[in-house]
Amino acid sequence: MFRLYYRIWVDAIVFEQSKKSQKRSFKFYTLIPISLLQGINLFTFFYWMKVLVNRNLPLFFGVDIFNARPINGFISILLTLFIPFVILNYLLIFSNDKYVDLIKKYPYQKGKLYRRYVLNTMGIFIIPIIIQKMFF
Repeated sequence: MFRLYYRIWVDAIVFEQSKKSQKRSFKFYTLIPISLLQGINLFTFFYWMKVLVNRNLPLFFGVDIFNARPINGFISILLTLFIPFVILNYLLIFSNDKYVDLIKKYPYQKGKLYRRYVLNTMGIFIIPIIIQKMFF
């Protein structure tokens, strides 16, 4: 399972490094989108567990720091779906420059694997919601 994870990361990193239009920080431009996509996958899983198993299952960690509910909701979403993946991905890919060894080990697929991951994640997120709205 880590093999696919690392292959997607190598594809994303080399794809970002190959863009020559601007000097870009490839770490930032790969860490943020992949962490967001992983958060979307987790949200989709939580959502369907809530629909299928237990309607009282919370989708996010409850946060009640500020008086404003939108701010609390935003922080709750960040703490549940984004921050854990940023930390995990950083530790598994970028700490101690592990990505350099991964780039040598796994072949670059010209961004195709990375694009497929993005499209599959969006499809897994959007298509079931459309089906639910149409039939239920």
